[in-house]
Amino acid sequence: MANPERERALTGSAERRSIEDSMIIQSLGQLSTHRVITLENTSPGTASIIKQPTGAASIRQNSVFLSAREKMKDSFIMLGYVKESQATMRLNSHDIAYVEMNSSGRVSLEKNEMGVIATSGLMGCTGVAGFAKNRDGEIQSFVSHYDALSQNSRITGKDSPVNRDLYTFRYQVEKDDTQSTPLYVVSYPASSCYDQDYGKRRGVFREWHYMDQINTTVTQLGNNAQVLLLPYELNSQGHSLASGRIDGKEGIFWDGVYIDFADYIGDTAANKQEQV
Repeated sequence: MANPERERALTGSAERRSIEDSMIIQSLGQLSTHRVITLENTSPGTASIIKQPTGAASIRQNSVFLSAREKMKDSFIMLGYVKESQATMRLNSHDIAYVEMNSSGRVSLEKNEMGVIATSGLMGCTGVAGFAKNRDGEIQSFVSHYDALSQNSRITGKDSPVNRDLYTFRYQVEKDDTQSTPLYVVSYPASSCYDQDYGKRRGVFREWHYMDQINTTVTQLGNNAQVLLLPYELNSQGHSLASGRIDGKEGIFWDGVYIDFADYIGDTAANKQEQV
């Protein structure tokens, strides 16, 4: 049975978050064309995933596919078109909040609440996920999914929407004074690094190749942040990306498998490299 008071509270919260996002974008969006990168701004916690995570899947991929099918019934997706604002989402009956292509969404999970925000069908698109845990045990997560056209300034006249999503999450994490280290994963097709514009960084920021933009933005997420860049190979089904708490694990998941950041960043990762 619907709870009118809860519905009004959720609606009011979403409206406030939308206003906050507009203010964030106004104050941080100018970085898109004027940001100067210095060593002081560089985050040390960034690494590339050469070997993708393996092991038992914590998230049932069938549940993700069913969530995608249910979402697509009432959705209209157009290549190159991105909704302006990130949506505040709710979990469905599968404990999944599903993000379709050219969209971004976020969820908050109360202490001990199970669920993830997820996307799938990554076959040439960029997938981004963020995770942070508040001192009271509440989890903040977001997932974004964009095709290459939506990140091409020749078509949109803008920089990649990934920049907005990353900066917005950083602002939210800092405002909430989170207890855990903010975690980010940026997944992208490995072939994008062979694009003729990649690495040139000509003109203003928004005119750069979208991966050059993202590689720059991830250095601006604070010294406490940890970022994993995940180049992937194409397959017949596409890949999935998720963030949240499920099956006793908290964090970010690739193809349903939990990503242990300690395997890639920090002393644990260095020790493993020495043992190889």
